[in-house]
Amino acid sequence: MAVGSWRRSSDRARGGEAANRQLPTANRQLVIHTIALTIFIALSIAMTWPLAANLSRAVSDPGDPFINVWILDWDWWATLHQPLSLFHANTFYPAQYSLAFSENLYGVAMLLFPLRAIGVAPLTAYNLAMLAGFAFCGFAAYLLGSRLTHSFPAGLAAGVFYAFVPFRFVHLPHVQHVWGGWLPMLLFALLLYGEKPSRKRAMFFAAMFVMNGLTNIHYLFFGALAVAITAALLIPRESWRTLLIATIVAIAILAPFLYPYAAAAKLYGMQRTVDEVARFSATFSDWLPASLFHGGESERKLYPGALALIVAALGLTVRKSARSLALLWIAIGFIGSLGFHTQFHSFLYGAVPGFRAIRVPARWAVIAYIGLAILIALATAALARRNRIGAFVVPIAFVVALWQAPIRWFLVDPKPAPVYTWLASQKLSGGVAELPIEQGSDYDFMLRATSHHKPIVNGVSGFAPPMRIELAELSNATPISDAFIDRLIESKVELLIVHADLLGAHSAEVRAWLRRELDRDRIAFVSRFDTKIDSDWVFRIAPASPRRNDPELDAFLIGVPACGTSLMGALDFPGAAFTFHKSAIFSGWVVSRDGIASVDLWFDNRRTRYPAKLQRDPLLDTRCAGVANVSRTRYLAVFDERPKDISRLTDVQVEITDGRGRKTVLDDRWLTWELLASAPQPTIRRN
Repeated sequence: MAVGSWRRSSDRARGGEAANRQLPTANRQLVIHTIALTIFIALSIAMTWPLAANLSRAVSDPGDPFINVWILDWDWWATLHQPLSLFHANTFYPAQYSLAFSENLYGVAMLLFPLRAIGVAPLTAYNLAMLAGFAFCGFAAYLLGSRLTHSFPAGLAAGVFYAFVPFRFVHLPHVQHVWGGWLPMLLFALLLYGEKPSRKRAMFFAAMFVMNGLTNIHYLFFGALAVAITAALLIPRESWRTLLIATIVAIAILAPFLYPYAAAAKLYGMQRTVDEVARFSATFSDWLPASLFHGGESERKLYPGALALIVAALGLTVRKSARSLALLWIAIGFIGSLGFHTQFHSFLYGAVPGFRAIRVPARWAVIAYIGLAILIALATAALARRNRIGAFVVPIAFVVALWQAPIRWFLVDPKPAPVYTWLASQKLSGGVAELPIEQGSDYDFMLRATSHHKPIVNGVSGFAPPMRIELAELSNATPISDAFIDRLIESKVELLIVHADLLGAHSAEVRAWLRRELDRDRIAFVSRFDTKIDSDWVFRIAPASPRRNDPELDAFLIGVPACGTSLMGALDFPGAAFTFHKSAIFSGWVVSRDGIASVDLWFDNRRTRYPAKLQRDPLLDTRCAGVANVSRTRYLAVFDERPKDISRLTDVQVEITDGRGRKTVLDDRWLTWELLASAPQPTIRRN
């Protein structure tokens, strides 16, 4: 595919357009691009609904999104407070380069800096980034498709497909993969340079290279290889020098963000094993429709949709040079996604620095999707030459075929717990350990670290340093040995936070260990903080002046629930991921010193509300026994069948209003409710 043929086909396209009308002016082109961008913003809101209605509290699940919220927040906070130590982040304390255990996301984070500067909260900023990522994917593919075809509907079709391909929704927990727009922008910049090599266009290519690398390490390697192969075929040798210099400048800019990954890999032996990479290597069947429905790894569900394959097949019949470009990227992406099933990725894993850190070769698919987007643009442009208005049917059809809304999001309480507000005000010389140390809890601890930025032992990533692994094993052992406190002291941990709500079956063992260490003066009680169920307890490690005498602490150590000054409550039933068959019951309790006005159940991400009935429960009398003016109630709602206004795949979040009108929300629960209601209105039994 020589640059001459690319230019000739481009000139022919321009000539065809000019035969009917004058080329758009710069202002008209700006208006057209603005219209396209507006369309993709609107589609991003609609296709991910009701995310936009829950910006301050929604995530795709209570796992990896918490890591990414923390990363984006840490990038912002560290840039202001310790820019030269960005990668020495505040998780996995005292490990070095802890940010390098995951993607650094700096390319997304710095675009959020203006929002953070005016006070937008970390979780809200993250969700705005999610919406922007979808819109940017669509707009970037639109620019590429419309540049190749000089057709507005063709660009829209390419953009809708690339933005909302099923792969994008599989990766809702990974904002870096939602932000896939820099890859088509990278190819767009290379094509601009190929049309008319210049220093300005070379630097534009370098800027796209940098932003792609700062946003997604996977896409840095995938995109660099794909554009290198494309450039070797497209750019004449006499034009290489300027582009090569610009690329070297881009790599130099990226170097400070890449070195910590090499340093962490050397320090901790951090690389992906052959078995792990093989597990996430796609097979041919993963590209077929059945992949969307079979079990196994969701990362390997790569089917782009029947409409995409049909329209792309039509695109194979038009415009030879752009067709060759599309086929090249499809081939690179498809073969790369097969991972260890071919020699392509196997060679890269063994021979090219950085590829040993790639866990999921299946993610190469994004390169193939760009090739498919080009073919879709070509087919749509061919239709537009016959019927310009009729060509808009193609992007509309893609909107219908790829529609995912409404999506079931997981809702969190955006307000930090009181212990974290207190922790943010403390000046520490060491780190903080939070119990329990386990993956499920550590996700939440990382999210809450955005409110205090203190170094914590806890953390979750694709890699964990040896000290974090050892501390987790020691803290969850039965019994907890002396070695646990020894390792905390060795790690220079200053504070220990025990979350009584989260200890579960290990609660008695932790309380026995705390009693033993308090008696030996190896820890000292600092303070207690309210939670919605029990309390958070703070202890100082190796204290200079031990302090043990506290009635509330003594009660906790023998298993008596604390009586908080703020509202306490829980949803006892159903548990997380519960499945109802026709009838359903929701039951929980509330204790408040300010009275209890009402309890409401919110379903479908707070779109549907049903009140619960309040009734006395004698078992609650033991809560805050002897404390005056405490209101205690059990709440209950029983449904004979699923109401029509509640989805089969739903969630429930309990909202409690106290006597002063203040509202408290409990943790969200995902539910499956199998059967539709037959009556127009639900029957809710009140007893």
